[in-house]
Amino acid sequence: MKQNSLFKFDNYVNSKFDSHYLIGIDEVGRGALAGPVIACAFSWRNKTRNKSTFPSVLNKLNDSKQLTKQIREELYGELIKYGIYAVGYASVLEIDAMNILNATFLAMKRAFEKLQESISSSNNKPYILIDGNKFNPYINCRQLSIIKGDAKSSVIAAASVIAKVYRDSLMEKVSKVKKFKRYGWIRNVGYGTSFHQKAIRKHGLTPLHRKLFVRNIFSQAGNQTAS
Repeated sequence: MKQNSLFKFDNYVNSKFDSHYLIGIDEVGRGALAGPVIACAFSWRNKTRNKSTFPSVLNKLNDSKQLTKQIREELYGELIKYGIYAVGYASVLEIDAMNILNATFLAMKRAFEKLQESISSSNNKPYILIDGNKFNPYINCRQLSIIKGDAKSSVIAAASVIAKVYRDSLMEKVSKVKKFKRYGWIRNVGYGTSFHQKAIRKHGLTPLHRKLFVRNIFSQAGNQTAS
């Protein structure tokens, strides 16, 4: 398989820190009105990223937001074969209590720690690549934050895809519960679509709604109407 630029970027980082193994971390659900924020930590198995044995579908690896649902699911099946990953989350209660930034950092920390348990036998040290413009203060190891990293690094893109597929599947399952069906989560997976906001106005909030998020959205809408 001809390596795309995401693999070349990670290989470059590896060449500078060859005594470390790369872990990509990304989150999904940060801007949703309902449901947890999900983070994934991902690393390629035994540096297989340097081999030409990858299936061709992995050459489509990219920021999950740029991919169709079908391609994300195809990639997911291959990523869990060729990589090691762990998922962490922060609950709606934690998001409301801590704010979304700290809750996201907490979800990333949980994912990282779970992944470390799977690869603790390695003699190399972790080097974390995080999507975004901030370091994670909850994780104590070498790390690099990369703006739009899910479109630049293969390990971040892989984490992005896995987190997206995992969270979408979770919200789609929850949406089948009778009391949640009316909010359309099977389509909007908890994001603030027009349908979702109308459903909140009509039916009120559920325990899975982020109360601070919803209040902010509706207060902004009210201010715009008043002006």
